[in-house]
Amino acid sequence: MFDIERQIRNWKAHLHETSSIDNNKVENLESLLRDNIAELSERGVNEEEAFLIAIRRLSDSEITEKRFTKLSTEELCHQLFMPLPPPIPQKAERKELAVIIVLALFGGLLSKIPALFGFGDFDTYDILYLKNASLFAFTPVAMYFLYKRKFPPSKTLFVIAYFPLAALLVNLYPYQEPFHTAILTIIHLPILSLLFLLPFYGGPAKTTGWKNLTTRLDFIRFIGEAFIYAILIGMGGMGLILLTMGTFELIKVDASPFVLNWMGPFGLFGLFTVAAYLVDQKKSLIEGIVPVLARIFTPLFSLVLVSLIIAFLTSPNQASENRSMLIWFDVILAFVLALTLYSMCSSEQKKDIFRFSFWDFMTFVLIVCAVLVDIIALWGILTRLQAFGFSANRTAALGENLLLLSNLIFLVIGYGRYMTKNISFNRIVELQMRFLPLYGVWAAVVVILFPPLFGFR
Repeated sequence: MFDIERQIRNWKAHLHETSSIDNNKVENLESLLRDNIAELSERGVNEEEAFLIAIRRLSDSEITEKRFTKLSTEELCHQLFMPLPPPIPQKAERKELAVIIVLALFGGLLSKIPALFGFGDFDTYDILYLKNASLFAFTPVAMYFLYKRKFPPSKTLFVIAYFPLAALLVNLYPYQEPFHTAILTIIHLPILSLLFLLPFYGGPAKTTGWKNLTTRLDFIRFIGEAFIYAILIGMGGMGLILLTMGTFELIKVDASPFVLNWMGPFGLFGLFTVAAYLVDQKKSLIEGIVPVLARIFTPLFSLVLVSLIIAFLTSPNQASENRSMLIWFDVILAFVLALTLYSMCSSEQKKDIFRFSFWDFMTFVLIVCAVLVDIIALWGILTRLQAFGFSANRTAALGENLLLLSNLIFLVIGYGRYMTKNISFNRIVELQMRFLPLYGVWAAVVVILFPPLFGFR
């Protein structure tokens, strides 16, 4: 139940928020903390107790300011075991909330940039807006994490450069009808942008940055929780829009131009920043939702995949003749991978023990079914390639299905070895976290190389 990496990150965030200690000193304190934990662990003390004893040692030492450490470490210990009601907002919290409001508005302002260059009509320039949508949404989120994680200036410039460079690339490429490569960019740029959000989320520390496998798993959980929050906020926003339009309709005023041009864009591209803030601030309120949803939908998706396999056996030609069916296969396989990842989030506390549960078995069944469905999809894609040749869409589908199949086969092998107690569950999670960046690499290939390779069509 105790995640030491997460608690160390919380401790560091607590130091940053409640003191003026600089990044270098925090790094030194973290190193001392980890040394103390390692020493206590060697003596047989469990991780939870070792963590608490170690931060108490720091509070009693002369390395840190006594007045600060006495307060902060005691508060932190108290919050770990005896959560208090939310405190009255302090100056730092009010400042952070103001930053969130500004960044949410900034996301809306970014969406107005095309209008400055004469591309204000969404119906006419829909491809342009859709290409840039993920950049409008995720740039403020990245800036929030820059503020939250206290990046040094040198690293700030390096990591933030992705967003203007990506914007230049997708807007300078001369996409042409039928816009297949542009649509592929619209689909894959959010994946690439999420990969680049990982360094922002992990922060500048070497021990807890994006290379840390626990941080990667935590980031996966963050994406899921932020997605849930974004849906809830979006539903509330839709209600607000309907109420606004209905109110103005009563006084015979057409509010639709204001809603479409201002209220809608600012709400849409600001909600991701607000969702990120809520997840980061209110983890304890929603931390269990994603794993619970994964458990609910795992058996349901298994039934869907079994149905697809039966449908293929009754009509085998559909996989090669029905293009929509192949697209639907890929969408379902992406959901299966997401469910598997969030099942790992719910199972991460197993770490180094060999305890195979019913839900692990259900996940194993889901992955096996997904492998069969992916093989069917690949057969359909290869048949279409033989009949019609390579195109941007068919090549992208081939690459993605090969990547998914490799990942799913690796998971089948991993779960099989875990069932037979040849490896620990933590080993599966570790290897999966190392595999994840390959999806970002493939997304970069599609976004950067596919347009010129296929004539920007």
